[in-house]
Amino acid sequence: MLLKNKIFSGLILASLAISADALADDMAAFDPLTDGDFGGLALQDDIPVALTAARLKQPRAEVPASITVIEAKQIEAWGVRTIPELMRFVPGMFVGHGDDQNNRAVAYHASSPNIMRRMQVLVDGRSVFKAAIAQIIWDDIPVAMEDIQRVEVVRGPNAASYGANAFLGVINIVTKHAADTQGTTLRFRKGNQGVEDSLFSHSDRVSDDAYRLTLQQNSDNGFDGRDATNGEDDWHDSRRHGFASLYYDHDISESTQLNWEAAYKYGNTDIRKSDFDTDYPDQITRQGFVMGKLIHEFNQDHFSHLQAYWQTDHRTQETSSCGSTTSFDPVLLDEYRTNPEWTQFVALGVPSIYADSNTTPQTLAAANYLVGGIATNSLTPEQVEQLIEENLGKTYTLQQSDLDAAAVAFGNAYNGSDFSQLGQLACGAGNFNVREDRYDIEWQDTMQWTPALRTVSGISYRRDSADSMTYFKGAVHNDTYRMFANGEWQAFSHLVFNIGGMYEQEDSNDSAFSPRVAANLLLTQQQSLRLVYSQAVRSPDLLEKKPNYAVTLYDLTDNYLNLDDGVFFMNQVPDTRELDHEKITSVELGYYGKLPELNLELDVKVYKDRLSQLISNTIALNSVYIASDTKMDVKGVDWQLNWQFSRNNWLWWSGAYVDAAVRLGDTSPLDAKEIDRLAKVERRLSAEWSNNVSWHHDGNNWGSTLTYFWHDGYNDLENQGLDFRRFEVNLTKTWDMNGYKPEVGLFWHHLVDDSRLVYPDQVYAVNDIYSFRAGITF
Repeated sequence: MLLKNKIFSGLILASLAISADALADDMAAFDPLTDGDFGGLALQDDIPVALTAARLKQPRAEVPASITVIEAKQIEAWGVRTIPELMRFVPGMFVGHGDDQNNRAVAYHASSPNIMRRMQVLVDGRSVFKAAIAQIIWDDIPVAMEDIQRVEVVRGPNAASYGANAFLGVINIVTKHAADTQGTTLRFRKGNQGVEDSLFSHSDRVSDDAYRLTLQQNSDNGFDGRDATNGEDDWHDSRRHGFASLYYDHDISESTQLNWEAAYKYGNTDIRKSDFDTDYPDQITRQGFVMGKLIHEFNQDHFSHLQAYWQTDHRTQETSSCGSTTSFDPVLLDEYRTNPEWTQFVALGVPSIYADSNTTPQTLAAANYLVGGIATNSLTPEQVEQLIEENLGKTYTLQQSDLDAAAVAFGNAYNGSDFSQLGQLACGAGNFNVREDRYDIEWQDTMQWTPALRTVSGISYRRDSADSMTYFKGAVHNDTYRMFANGEWQAFSHLVFNIGGMYEQEDSNDSAFSPRVAANLLLTQQQSLRLVYSQAVRSPDLLEKKPNYAVTLYDLTDNYLNLDDGVFFMNQVPDTRELDHEKITSVELGYYGKLPELNLELDVKVYKDRLSQLISNTIALNSVYIASDTKMDVKGVDWQLNWQFSRNNWLWWSGAYVDAAVRLGDTSPLDAKEIDRLAKVERRLSAEWSNNVSWHHDGNNWGSTLTYFWHDGYNDLENQGLDFRRFEVNLTKTWDMNGYKPEVGLFWHHLVDDSRLVYPDQVYAVNDIYSFRAGITF
């Protein structure tokens, strides 16, 4: 480790020395008024624009939201492998990892890391939000980092433009036009932690049309787990994913264009075992989509587009599991809905006493007395409550009906002489397979009415459907109808108003309207103060709203119930849920400024968000109580500075201060452990203070980027306020050889602190993660 640290330090110093010498030569001849070009953004001749916030192409000073724009040159300079890694450079954005489904978590300011369900993510206008179990699975997005032209991140609610689920923000990924990527690119990356990536991309023209075909394969071994040492990996969370995508641009006429996109994606994701699994329930995923967009320009002031897509997602997750035979007793299915805590004691707690070979005779005698008394109806509910509290220290509130159900279950285990069969295990094969489909069609019209007034409006229809015997006992669907409109009005030369909203009506949830009102006071053409008020909702998904969730094990081993197939007693049905939309009301005061004389861009945001009706509980089979009654107040400051201080050097600095306060709703059905968990989960991913600083030098066919991340008080509730710090170095070298451009690169990531990311096993056994890459473009 000491040797690696010395090597790493030497690498940083060498890069600094090279960059410093180059910078000294560079500064003397640099004129920011004529030479500036930050990361592909024309900071002088062209006014920086944004496309996402209001569905209008707007100068940054007039955008009605806080927005971060990341261009292709910055993505290449940072050397990141994935979109979540890219989000670490966005102020107020925190990147972690879920606990169960082996999925990266990305949240703006504060949100649960377990399910990515409060952020809208678009790729060329197509939502990659899952249809049935609302979440973003980052590994399932079939886009290569090399194909991305820009990423626009709207930091704050934007349901006024994109509807429910644009709750905390929108990540809009815009890929390069095929006509702009002519040629062939081959790349390969290899590193420790099992990193192995490969890319093939080819673009060409066919007459006046252009296309791009991309093939990519990515893999890594994930975290090493809390018990791993010396670089060993004992945590089952590897990923192997690949895809093929095709982009085709066709000019029908000078005023009409048709764009097609399609992709097929496959992958394997390791999933850790639950207490009931005898083998790892790994996921095999297969996805695909087809999208077409027809764009027509009526004249220079009026154009429309019609967009439609279909996407499908097949997830296969087979399990081999065991449980007590009692846990498959049909009488306990209905009892679980009535008294879940008591049913768990009957189905799991009591059988564990009989199954444990170390159970003392005294404990076994007490269990026999309790079980026999319930089975023969000789104990009253009050007597059972007292016996359990005296012997186990647990408190239950029981009715006679609870004892009646337990009496049937215990009676079924009686073998004529005793209840020893309660310790029997039954094993079988189950699955969490699900197919999700989405059909979406949208029409959008943009109109410039006067020099001071323009609007964008549209309608859309979407059908989300799912088919799963485990989650829904068959097929379910939800239809959503939307109408939206946004208007931009320059009331005075220095004052611009943006007013808009989205109305949504759907089958599974109440209708909702999400408004936004913003005023931008232009201090100069490229400096402004903005005041934004917005509201947004997140709609509960099909699993939250319409569950028929139970696990069936097939081909059970011999059992006293003589079952071939058994349904595990834990279950969730629609009439157990009364969930409302999650809601957010946000107010922000911001400043945006581009200072040409310094070649500098600065954005600062002060905000206060009120979130209500949050569904903080984990959506899992054993989730006894799920409600939409958590509240959270979040306030703080975001900042972002982009400064090209010489011809070949730029600096990126972003950071945030986050103050989040959580107020739980009704906790009477919960025990102390669950209350404590809920109080932490919405802030588990956040840091009070966060900063990242990145310096890039662009030399003569080579480049170096140094980045420092620092989170102060990261995951404070679980991590005792420890810092989370890391350095990154990305070095690249290219050559130009008669039309062939070979390249090599080195990426080195150094963890300063040993703190785990979010959960105890999300740690690496090494502090240095590195990869080498090579490629050629021709």
